[in-house]
Amino acid sequence: MSADLAVAPGNALDDLGQRIIDTIGLPKDSWEIAAQLEVLGLRDSDARSRFGARDLFDLARTIDHRFRAGVYSFFVEGEDPRPRVIPLLRFIRRYLAGITFAAPMALQAASMLIWGYGLWGAIDLELAQGSAIALGFIASYIVAGGFTQAIVRRGLFYIYQKEEVLARSTALRGFALGVRVLLALAVPAALANAIFQILPWSMVAIALLFYIGLGVLWLTWALLYIVKKTWVFAPVTAAGLAIVILVAKVLHAPAVVANACGVATACIASFTIACAFFNRMVRRGGAAEPVNPPRTAVLVFSTSRYFVYGILFNTFLFADRVIAWTTPVGREDFPPYPFWLNVRYELAMDLALVVAMLMSGVVEFALERFSEELIPHEKRTKSENAARFTDEHLLMHRRRSVELALAAIVALGAAAAVFAALLRVPSARLHEALTAAVTMRVFVAASIGYVFFTFGVRNLLLLLTLSRIEAAVRSVAIALAVDLTAGFVLSRAFHYAAAVAGFVAGAIVLAIVAGRAARRVLEQLDYHYFAAF
Repeated sequence: MSADLAVAPGNALDDLGQRIIDTIGLPKDSWEIAAQLEVLGLRDSDARSRFGARDLFDLARTIDHRFRAGVYSFFVEGEDPRPRVIPLLRFIRRYLAGITFAAPMALQAASMLIWGYGLWGAIDLELAQGSAIALGFIASYIVAGGFTQAIVRRGLFYIYQKEEVLARSTALRGFALGVRVLLALAVPAALANAIFQILPWSMVAIALLFYIGLGVLWLTWALLYIVKKTWVFAPVTAAGLAIVILVAKVLHAPAVVANACGVATACIASFTIACAFFNRMVRRGGAAEPVNPPRTAVLVFSTSRYFVYGILFNTFLFADRVIAWTTPVGREDFPPYPFWLNVRYELAMDLALVVAMLMSGVVEFALERFSEELIPHEKRTKSENAARFTDEHLLMHRRRSVELALAAIVALGAAAAVFAALLRVPSARLHEALTAAVTMRVFVAASIGYVFFTFGVRNLLLLLTLSRIEAAVRSVAIALAVDLTAGFVLSRAFHYAAAVAGFVAGAIVLAIVAGRAARRVLEQLDYHYFAAF
């Protein structure tokens, strides 16, 4: 301890020391005190000029010494209660929560098989209409992707800070901005088509209609995610499908009209439910109006990296389809326009998606357990045992990688079983599409690709949990570049279906690059935990 500090401005020193103890409770050592001094914004120069210490570490040792001498009062916080849970039930609950995002796709598939209609498609659609809807779907997913990531990130941030009014205000502002951008981008798209005559206007009108409708739907689902009501996705989709079937079967409206009515219903229902839950959350908080809400420029800047991540990630999801459907090489249907849907390729990719759907529940369980264990584990670990802290989490990460690999084997088997079951459906049209060589090759390749993709997503979510957004963006950008390069070259040189090779290559790269980034973070988890929280 510095000799000067024993007699130097005691009141200022002890006021600071008491403030530190009130904030962190029982300190583990002087290192924890030094970290809190940095959080308070103090510098070495402050330690010298205001307290007579050599630097912040000397000041921290002084406060630690005076604390252990009984100068400061303190309150010992008890350990966090550990609720008694049944591990199997906990896994099932988390697993089901993880696959809620797959529920709309499952409902759509069932509805297509039973009634011939989905929320944004139908078996009897003309290929030109199907191509337009596919184009609108992909565009909506990519454009809305950045906004959904930004809205969710900032909304959850305020909820964790118990600023429910700010969470609602910010989320709705982000939603309104996203809708305005969706609408604004439709104008240059229409102008480009007017100048270059890329597609017939009938296709452009349908594409823009579903681009806007589905884009709004994804934005409303981001609001539902913030209020933690993802279970609403399934009933909302079911309600939309009911409207589609009613309008098509009872009112005998064209399939595109029925689909548009179903999407509109899903949008209105999702937004209404999200607003109701936001209002309920705000009423529990007690406040009515946001206090000093951040300016739009501040919100845009603070969420810009997540916006970029969302656009890159959603582009990666559909890059192979765009590449496959914009080349005539090997096409048996001779596409009349620059963008033309191929049903066999899409069917194979959709069926392979079963692998990612089933594995996603395991990813959700692993990430939830990581988040739950991190803070209690940190509280139990002293600073001198930081190496053990990181080693234990690295071990858990490897163990959960093995669990995910086992889940991948089960998921691949389940996808193959679904494929075989569909072959027994009494539909000559479906049987012909499934048994085509293109469908079977793409299905096998995409199934393997989705295994690597899910490993990559697990690592990306780990990075996002610890606020390592730059590493996540870099991983997705590299994977997307590989996907675009490999898919474009192979689809133009050999066969349009070779675009799936770009997806597989990109997924492998994503798993490797994001995995290395996640491991680097875990090897310094004590630092990244402090930096993130």
